[in-house]
Amino acid sequence: MEKRQKQHLAIFNSPFLDLILEGRKTIEGRFSKVRCAPFGVIEEGDMVLMKESGGLVRGSFVVAKMESFENLTEEKLKELEARYSESLCVDADPQYWQRRRASKYATLMHVAQPTRFKQPFPFPKKDRRGWVVLDKPINATA
Repeated sequence: MEKRQKQHLAIFNSPFLDLILEGRKTIEGRFSKVRCAPFGVIEEGDMVLMKESGGLVRGSFVVAKMESFENLTEEKLKELEARYSESLCVDADPQYWQRRRASKYATLMHVAQPTRFKQPFPFPKKDRRGWVVLDKPINATA
């Protein structure tokens, strides 16, 4: 039986969404203090719809490879920083690693097929979650 591709909605702050669409950011990282999506729910081959914070769904990418880390320590975060900073485009946020210092979980998604939608569209979302696993797929076309 073929595995169905899941869709996710991810909220992005500037400039990270554009960096993915430009092909410069090749890994999307999500860090958290508690176990929450996308940790444990995203899989290789899933599609991530990219929504600008307070704005429109502007593009998508497919997860080529996924890496999860839990029980993060300061030492482990330093390893991730050394290994992934360039792919995560952390230069765009001087406080990137400082903001993630207390994180216990990390999900790193290797980006494939970044697609900019010709017609960005709204998505009705009223909560503050930065990541949502979609129950029903959205027919999003480039």
